[in-house]
Amino acid sequence: MRLFASLLIASLPSLALAQTSPQVESTVDARTLDTVEVVGIRRPLSTFPGAVTVIDGETLRDGQRQVNLSESLQRVPGVTVLDRGNYAQDLQVQSRGFGARSTFGIRGIKLVVDGIPSSAADGQGQAANFPLGALDRIEVLRGPLALQYGNAAGGAIVAQTELQTQRGWRVDGWGGGDDSWRVGTTIDGLSADVSRRWRLHGSHFRTGGHRPHAAAERSQLHFVGEWSPYRGNRLRWVAGSVVQPWTDDPLGLTRPQWEADPYGTDPVAERFDARKRIGNHQAGVRWEVEYAGDRDLWIGGHGIRRDIVQFLAIPPVAQAAPTSAGGVIDLGRQSWGVDAGHRWRFARGAVAVGVEAGWLDEARRGYENFVGGRLGVRGRLRRNEENRVRNRDAYVIGDWWPAKGWNLLGAIRHSRLSFASDDRFIAIGNGDDSGRFDFSGTAASLGIARAFTSGEIFASVGRGFETPTVTELAYRPDGAGGFNQDLGASRARSAEIGARWRLGTAEASVAVYRIDGEGEIVPARSSGGRTSFANAGGTRREGIEASLSGELGDRWSYALAANLIRARFVDDYRFDAGAQGGEQLIEAGKRIPGIPRADGFAELAWRDAGDRLRLAVESRLVASIAVDDRNSDAAPGRAIVALRGEWRPRQAEGWSAFARIDNLFDRDYVGSVIVNDRNGRHFEPGAGRTFTFGIGYRR
Repeated sequence: MRLFASLLIASLPSLALAQTSPQVESTVDARTLDTVEVVGIRRPLSTFPGAVTVIDGETLRDGQRQVNLSESLQRVPGVTVLDRGNYAQDLQVQSRGFGARSTFGIRGIKLVVDGIPSSAADGQGQAANFPLGALDRIEVLRGPLALQYGNAAGGAIVAQTELQTQRGWRVDGWGGGDDSWRVGTTIDGLSADVSRRWRLHGSHFRTGGHRPHAAAERSQLHFVGEWSPYRGNRLRWVAGSVVQPWTDDPLGLTRPQWEADPYGTDPVAERFDARKRIGNHQAGVRWEVEYAGDRDLWIGGHGIRRDIVQFLAIPPVAQAAPTSAGGVIDLGRQSWGVDAGHRWRFARGAVAVGVEAGWLDEARRGYENFVGGRLGVRGRLRRNEENRVRNRDAYVIGDWWPAKGWNLLGAIRHSRLSFASDDRFIAIGNGDDSGRFDFSGTAASLGIARAFTSGEIFASVGRGFETPTVTELAYRPDGAGGFNQDLGASRARSAEIGARWRLGTAEASVAVYRIDGEGEIVPARSSGGRTSFANAGGTRREGIEASLSGELGDRWSYALAANLIRARFVDDYRFDAGAQGGEQLIEAGKRIPGIPRADGFAELAWRDAGDRLRLAVESRLVASIAVDDRNSDAAPGRAIVALRGEWRPRQAEGWSAFARIDNLFDRDYVGSVIVNDRNGRHFEPGAGRTFTFGIGYRR
């Protein structure tokens, strides 16, 4: 693999990326599952020179609770989803180890929902924005070809709604353990001449949580409309809203706490009433025009408003330092983006060029979380700043079919980002933290595939980057005021080789990869209520991922997915932990925390002769996970089993029902870890045995 990567990287200059771009036949039906979206452009999935998995709407919904991406992404090779069981912090999603360090939300993976990015310009994303009840497919792109999405694109998760050509509606709901329930409805409409189509989806979810102080509530609304006045022209508009009222945060547990009570909550969570409120509202529009038979262009734009108020469990004594930002976060973000592009198609390939621009304005306030002796209330102002992020990207993507069965796909993207902060809270001992940070970088990827009668083999290489977020740039390790100018972007070189094939009813895939990173962004110091970050030395991720699915006779089916990864630091690095630990040495060879060495999914399903009754057993296996850079502890591995049953209508419309038993054997396990938690509260407990029963009607 090392020789392959060296040869392919050496050949990049002579392969002229500008001559290639994603080929998409204009007649491809958008509902066909053998296509994949590459930066907003569809192209055939056959001979796609990289690791990609498509999850259809049936898999997303049938027999599922439709609350978290973890329900369906666990069957994708190369992707690890750890459910925190904490709706104040969202899921932890990894793609070949990218994103493992995120303590909240998703980092290192590009998220897109119906053309609107759910990842902010600085790389932070939210999985809760995926309306699982409305979507028809999710494409999960891994490896070097994901780097064409730009900043923080160690992988890409692209969700899409495909509008129907007939009217219909469905309603569904379920109730289950932990006082949990969800209801949802979806309506599909169209005009008499089918030139206008739309879908409206709404849902409401509530849970008491499987731990004390873990209650949550979420309302979601999603609308997609499309107008095609004549062939080759399409106007598509999208709007969505996610509202989470006060969501309890049960925090993590220390090792002794978890061993004493694997479903417990740290008392400080209730003492400070740790909680979070989220509101996310977005809208976007896109106009696509196909003309001259072999050319098309597009232009689009979107706007997002996100508001967060979070009460943390920081004791008053820790807020005494003049540099403390307090224990309450009040954050308001407004972002806008525009993109435009053009594509030319030729007899043996195509080329597309495009530009993107984005603006993010953030108002961040910090307050004490106490007034006198009363905890968990908003107190004095301790932080007041206006932050801005600007990005400008230009890219070229191309396909070239040099001979029958061969495909070469390449992309190059240049990005310019600027970060700026205006500190409006300056006091004695708390200097001016205003600053500016500018970054420019180029991501490139190249893949080649060879198709055969029963499948294809592929190989790809690429280089990408991940900039620090505004939060990570805010403070310097030496405690002085101003932006952390010494903190730079991390960079990664990635290579993979793999194959997909079909034999009868069986489909299989396998990929081997290696990722060499430089400048991994890691915590450097935590002191005075501030955490600063630094760039570590080299890292390396080597792994293999595989999947297998198919039929066993007329009644049985199976699905398997497995990941093996060796992720470690390859250089020593040091950081100053301040009064909490002094200087720390992280030696080469230590595991990168948050990444399990292995994880897998298995499913065995049975259906009756009329395909009305389906039964399945699911199993999820996850190996141990290191909790910090020093590898001082690790969450133990686990094997969790679930049972699922579905009753389906005899025709396309009618009643349906499902039942689930998750964690069938009621195992005590750690759902995820909080990496490098300074209080040692690394462990987030998983849920115990949980029963769910749901019904639905569709016509």
